[in-house]
Parts: sequence; structure tokens; C-alpha cells
Amino acid sequence: MSEPTACAARCPHDDAYCDNCDRLVGLPGVHVIDVDRRPAGLVVEVESPPAVMGCPTCGVVARSHGRRTVTLVDIPCFGAPTRVRWRKRTWTCPEPSCPVGVFTEQDTGIANPRAMLTTRACRWATEQVRREHASIAGLARQLATTWRTVWRSIEPILARAAADESRFTGVTTLGVDEHLVRHEALLFRMEVRDLHRPAVVAVG
Repeated sequence: MSEPTACAARCPHDDAYCDNCDRLVGLPGVHVIDVDRRPAGLVVEVESPPAVMGCPTCGVVARSHGRRTVTLVDIPCFGAPTRVRWRKRTWTCPEPSCPVGVFTEQDTGIANPRAMLTTRACRWATEQVRREHASIAGLARQLATTWRTVWRSIEPILARAAADESRFTGVTTLGVDEHLVRHEALLFRMEVRDLHRPAVVAVG
């Protein structure tokens, strides 16, 4: 075979990253450096490119302090549970009078600080609950994680949505619907819906 089958043949060669892989994974601000298919699912390793960084407290140009890797639960990909290994950059502030020592790269577009799920996984799980009647246990199975991990990640998002009165804007007629969410325990969920558009405005 005269033509290479790897994506490197179509990627620019002026840096170490593959544009096609980055577009496929779709995480802003980081580049894919490795993908591994394991029995438990996909593991995608990403990092941001080197760049000048100022101390968030005093503004002095910081010194590189290496990287540390955090593992995040991501949305399922190609029918498999997925983990993102984010090689986060760390820096140290050289200013002696600055109280900041070592600080770590943060990007809420990828994940909130100390998060267990990526931002898009939280958004996906929330939409599955609100629009597709998914259970937390079912989402945990799809993500290959625990019920507690999913719930702790999306409960604040659901609470903020429930407190947002603007969700009633434009609602003229409400209907009540019930769903059997667990047959063995006969658990029901009640939804209040806007009958003129596919929107759930309250869940009980």
C-alpha cells in the first residue's frame, strides 16, 4: 500500500498536534496527543500547547512547573465509555513577595476545578434527565461510573435550572405527565410540560 493510512498524512507538520484528531474530539483549547482503546472503553489524552502565563495574583510572568494529569469522565464515544486524561500545565510564580506558589491550568470549557465529569458530559447528562427521561442510574451505566459521581456533578446544574423562573416564559398551557422509571420498585416521576413546545418546566 503506497499511501499511509494514519491521519498524519493529512495533518499539517509544523507542530506536534493533529488537527483532524482535535476536531474529532472537539474539546476547545487542548490538543489530542494519544487515544487508547481499552476493555473498559476509550481513553483520550489531551494537553494545551505551551504558552506564556502570568501569575493570576501579581501578574509576573510565571515559570513552567511541569504538568499533572487529571482523569475526567466524558460523554460516550463510538459506543464506548470515555475518559479524558487532561495533562494540565502547572506554573510557579517567581515573585518572592507574591503569596502564590504553584498554580494549575484551569479551563471551565473542559471541566470545572475539582470536577469529575467534563463540562460537556455534565451538559449531556442534564439534557438526558430533562428531555429524555433518563435515570441517574442509567446515565451512570452509560458513563461507566457511579450514581454518586453523576448526581454530584449535575445536581447543582439542575438546582439552578429549577430556580430559574424564566423557564416559564412563554408558557400558556401546562400538562402533567407521569413516567414509570423503575418497574421493580414502581417508582414514578411526574413532569409538568409546556403543551405548545417540547419542554419540561418542572419534575417531581
